[in-house]
Amino acid sequence: MKKVNYYFISSPLHLLFSVTTALGHKDDINVAIVDYYLESNRLLFTQALENSSIFETVISFSDAHVKSKLSKRKARLKRLADLVAETPPSRVYTGSDRSVEFQYTMHLANRGKNSAEGHYLDEGTQTYLGHRHMHSFVHNYVDPLLKKLAYGMWWSSPQMIGASKWISTIHATFPELIHPVLRNKKVEPISKAAFKLPEFDEFNKNLLALADIDIEPLKNVDYVIILTGDSFYKDVNEHLDRMVDIFSRKTEKSRIALKAHPRSNYIEHFKQKHPELVHIDNRVGFELLLPQFPESCTYVGDVSSTLFTIRWLSNKQNVMAVKLEQKTPEHFSAPLAKLLSEVDVKQLSYQEL
Repeated sequence: MKKVNYYFISSPLHLLFSVTTALGHKDDINVAIVDYYLESNRLLFTQALENSSIFETVISFSDAHVKSKLSKRKARLKRLADLVAETPPSRVYTGSDRSVEFQYTMHLANRGKNSAEGHYLDEGTQTYLGHRHMHSFVHNYVDPLLKKLAYGMWWSSPQMIGASKWISTIHATFPELIHPVLRNKKVEPISKAAFKLPEFDEFNKNLLALADIDIEPLKNVDYVIILTGDSFYKDVNEHLDRMVDIFSRKTEKSRIALKAHPRSNYIEHFKQKHPELVHIDNRVGFELLLPQFPESCTYVGDVSSTLFTIRWLSNKQNVMAVKLEQKTPEHFSAPLAKLLSEVDVKQLSYQEL
C-alpha cells in the first residue's frame, strides 16, 4: 500500500525542500498544501505545483479576501479534516510546527487507529540558534496555556521550532550544527541529490517561466546584495545605498543584483533609486536562481536563512555577512557569529568589504 505524504508550503524555502523531498518519494502519494501570506507567491507556487506531476494533489488556501481570522481558520481546518478523512497521511512535512494547520492535521491523523509521522524541514537560523525567547516564562508557560484554551488540548507549544511533540524527525542542511533541544529527535541530512534530477530542473524552469523571469542578466552578475526585513536595519535605505556605493567601485552597477525581502515596503523605491541594478523577482525562492549565477559571483547579506542555504548548495561561491549595528543586537551575538564561521560565511564590516 502506498504511503501518503503531506507537505505544508509557506515560504520559497519550504517549496524548494518539499519538491526535492517529494522527488525522493516518487512511489508515494504526495500532497502539497500551499499557505503563503503573499497572494502573488501563493498563486505562483500553486500554478507551478499544479503544472508539475510531482504532487498528485495540490491544495491552496485562497482566502486572502476573508477578513475574519476566525472564519478563515474554521474553513481551513474543515478542509484539512476532509482531506485527512479521505486520504489519511503517513508523513506530514512542515517548516513550522507552530502552524495551527499542521498541528490540527497531526491531531486528526493520529486519532484512533491512524498514525502519522511529523517531519520538520529546515527553516533556517532558528534550527541552529533556537527561539530568542525560548527560556522566558511567557514563552514556556503563559503562551502554551493560552494556545490550549484557544485551540484545544491537542496543541503543543514547542520550546523552539521543530521541538513540538508532533515532530519525530528533523531534516537539516547542517545536521551536525542543530540546536541541542532538537537532538533528541531523529536527525537526517537534507540530500542534494534531487537538485540534479531532470524532474527538478523541469519544475525550476517552469516556475521561472511562470514568473516571467529573464535569467540572462543573472549570468553576468558579480555581486548579489541580499536584504533582510526592513526592521532589521536602523535604516534599510541607508544600508543599501552604502552597499551599492561599495560594490559599484568594484564593478559596474549593471553587474550588481539586489534581492530585497518579499515584505519590504521599499521594493518600488529601490527600483526607482537604483534602476541600474538587476532587481531579483521576490516571488521565486532565491535558492532556485542560484544555478543561473556565475561561480565567480559573491553573495553579501546579513543574518538570513538564505545565506545558509547558499553555502549549503554551493561550496565554491563566496558568501559574506555584513556586521551591522542593528536595533536588536542579539542578532549578532556570539553564538550566531560562531555559527556563521562554522559554515564558512565571512563576517566583515563595511570598511572590510
